[in-house]
Amino acid sequence: RGFQLNVPDWPKMNPTIHYVDLYNITSCQPSLLLAQVCIGLLNRRPDDSFSQQLRDMNSLDLQDQYYANLSITWQSNADTWLDQITAGTDPVIENISVDDLLLDCKLSHNVKGYIRYDYEDQKLVIPNLVTLAAVLDAALVDDDDFLESFDEDLPMIFDATEEWSGFDAYDATEYMYENHIASTQGLMKLNPGFDSSTDPFNPELTKDMNAANVDFAVSNKMFNFFLTEGCIPLTRDHALMKKIAAWEGFEKPTAVWGYDNTFSYVAGSKFEAETDCVNTLGQVASTGAPNLSFFGLAADPIEEEGVLVSNPFPKLTYDPDKTYISLLLGDGDNLRFVVERHLYWWQTRQELCSNPANWTQYNVTEENACFPLAWSLSPQLLNFAPQLISWWYDAFKSTGSDYFVLPPSGELYSYPGGFSDEDQIAYKSRMQKIAGLMDISGTVHWEFPVFSTWNNALSYFEKYAEDEEPGINGFHCVNVPYFEPILEIFGLEDTKVLNDKVVLFKSIEWRGVDGGPNAWAPADFAKKINNYDPGSIKSIYVTSDGGFTFTDLYELVGQLDMRKVVIVNQEQLVDLALQRDERA
Repeated sequence: RGFQLNVPDWPKMNPTIHYVDLYNITSCQPSLLLAQVCIGLLNRRPDDSFSQQLRDMNSLDLQDQYYANLSITWQSNADTWLDQITAGTDPVIENISVDDLLLDCKLSHNVKGYIRYDYEDQKLVIPNLVTLAAVLDAALVDDDDFLESFDEDLPMIFDATEEWSGFDAYDATEYMYENHIASTQGLMKLNPGFDSSTDPFNPELTKDMNAANVDFAVSNKMFNFFLTEGCIPLTRDHALMKKIAAWEGFEKPTAVWGYDNTFSYVAGSKFEAETDCVNTLGQVASTGAPNLSFFGLAADPIEEEGVLVSNPFPKLTYDPDKTYISLLLGDGDNLRFVVERHLYWWQTRQELCSNPANWTQYNVTEENACFPLAWSLSPQLLNFAPQLISWWYDAFKSTGSDYFVLPPSGELYSYPGGFSDEDQIAYKSRMQKIAGLMDISGTVHWEFPVFSTWNNALSYFEKYAEDEEPGINGFHCVNVPYFEPILEIFGLEDTKVLNDKVVLFKSIEWRGVDGGPNAWAPADFAKKINNYDPGSIKSIYVTSDGGFTFTDLYELVGQLDMRKVVIVNQEQLVDLALQRDERA
């Protein structure tokens, strides 16, 4: 925890933050779901109408009340983040019990009643029940869990044990589509507990739903569902999936929060990016990321340029006798990684930068300890966790050599080569705005050639090159599957320059050290880099799928020949590639 940094002001002076310890109910899924639904309802932004303000004067619905779960098994460092974002402010911290939370829930004007359901009999439709709770402003109460208590204080406004008796996931999703999609604000997929790792065509419902996103689903009224064949063409699930995706109320391309792991038996989940499910969709990997309703309420979205400022960097002159590389840390599209693993990596980075003499086993010296490093970071934080993204930017000032790039493929984990031309134009417009807000100019870009093509992606890249000043001018391209080379637009080259403005990089993906494809020991990879031809310009994209740990990066750098190899940030790499192209 050892550093405190400035973050945006809280909306109200001296807010009260209620910390709710859910640790003791994590083994009781109905209780956990009820608590998370209540947190989502309580964390909604209040209506600004005069009538709401009058009600607030005599209720718990004051604008300076916030709720966050604490010490919960899926997020071991929740309290660390809560400490960090309240640093420098003067909130009133109140630790409350689950019973206190439920009492607040019953007394709140945000809660109009409760939904009765049977967890054991209706586990399959839990994602849809979460949506129903969101749109009806209702607590979600299991037959055997707090039912009597809620029945005494609130009306039952929907009896799912009767109304949805015998419903499967398709029935419940169709019901929600036909009756309530107009009341929702976005899409989400939370797996109710299917395990598709052994038989994706007939998965068994053997687990419980990861409830970390339930508060967010409720506070933001997400259309949450999970269809095991929703991405399989010619099935009724897929037909319904396409109807949902086509609904006119959703911005196109459309974000799908959560995570689709319906087909996760080999090399990841086949439909995780969503574009290969329906080509108007992209993913926001959020499953397991807690307290999103709290972070979204605690500060207003960042909507103006200049709020976030990247570290400065010098302009370099291209030297044909040098090898230039940029190191890009991946997985920042996953919000859980942003608040968990990347925090630990950052703490390690600070220590290595600050005290290189303590890390001689990595050949760390004063000269190479704080090499330029680009971290991928989800732009969704601009709207849904502005204090977190501000924290990261302030934290990076302590080294002066850490920077951000957008993760694959920018705003959404998607395959833009699969978008229609109209959607590519819309997506590019959103990307340009994000670049200005985040003060960055590069993005990692993925395509899955089975569902899209790099030639189609080229038409997307060319749209940026047509602008007089493209906000995004560096695209670090990685194939899916990652071990297949990108031949369509690069051939044997590692870069492609468009209109003297935009640079495409054929990234080298380093997935770790376990010996699998693209997983080299640091010494072997360092030897490979040291032997690149003079004048080479290489983008290296690092992910942890093959066992990568952060100190592997330092083992690599410690064995590079710094007389020849120059590590630069993304913006410098783009500029050097443009200089080389101009010389040629």
